[in-house]
Amino acid sequence: MKLHTHSTWMFIALAVATTTAQAEDNYTLYGKARMSVNSSDNGSTRANDVASNSSRLGFKGTEDLGNGLRAIFQMETLVTMDGSDTLLFGTPRNSYIGLAGGFGTLMLGNHDNPYKIATSKLDNWSDSMGDFNAMIGNVSGATTPFNEREPNSINYWSQKMNGLQFKAAYRLDETDSVNRDRYSANATYDNGPFYVGVAYEKHREDNVSGASGNDTDGLTIGAAYAFNEEKTKLGLIYESLSEDNINSVLDRDLWYLALAHKIGNNTFKVAYANAGDNDTGNNTGADWYVLGLDHALSKRTSLYALYAATENDAGAKYGLGTGGSSGNVKNSTAGLDLSTFSVGINHDF
Repeated sequence: MKLHTHSTWMFIALAVATTTAQAEDNYTLYGKARMSVNSSDNGSTRANDVASNSSRLGFKGTEDLGNGLRAIFQMETLVTMDGSDTLLFGTPRNSYIGLAGGFGTLMLGNHDNPYKIATSKLDNWSDSMGDFNAMIGNVSGATTPFNEREPNSINYWSQKMNGLQFKAAYRLDETDSVNRDRYSANATYDNGPFYVGVAYEKHREDNVSGASGNDTDGLTIGAAYAFNEEKTKLGLIYESLSEDNINSVLDRDLWYLALAHKIGNNTFKVAYANAGDNDTGNNTGADWYVLGLDHALSKRTSLYALYAATENDAGAKYGLGTGGSSGNVKNSTAGLDLSTFSVGINHDF
């Protein structure tokens, strides 16, 4: 039955792509295929696997409504290409409908929050086992990440003005018993070799410590500079997370540094992050790093090899990889050191 369902959805996707290509040129079928072979150590055993790393398929388009106003939409889903789960429509990604014009862009749906967007371009190993989401927006011992995609959200993006842009989002919790709405906003400046992003986010009544009514807050500041004819790129992020009115596991600071250098079709990439101790005690921080080589076969296809590791302090439980990867290494035991060697291929269409 599952095979029949997969075949049905693939047929629908192909039919839609063919129809829209013949009808109008403002509808697009797109995707990203991300696969790797990993050899990972979870601190006690080593396992080898073939993983799909946030592979995705989507449809997007616009309709001209006149007077500078456009209707926009996007429907995107995670694709598990390694057969570990339902192939299509298992986990929704950025999916929305909205309006765009001189006022900016207004969207309703499921979308990366402005907090995540503010520093996402500084992740030089995104959609891989070296993705910085293992550290950014996450805290050892807490289950409420900040660097994420928000369902049931209202999103507004301003027009770009000389490289400056503002984004804001409000996520409705949609429960009657408690108000756990979320607010997120950023300001970014992207002009030539310079990039700066600042973001703030509040989660109502997250109750990470178990204390009823406590809100949690996140502040992140990222900057990047490209030099040497933009062949060398340097990125830096500072992040501070906290829980209001109490010292908890969510109270911690983090620094992240990334460097990429391109020589011909090869790009050497390294990144390092340090999460400080949280306010519940010492030895709750971690060091994380990744280094590797990305080789471009074409504008849309690349091969890479990387080594990534998370070194936890005695009381820390940080993992490795990203939630969209079937190869991510989760950590439920404090003090374990994790590592992976990953060889992968990426293709965009």
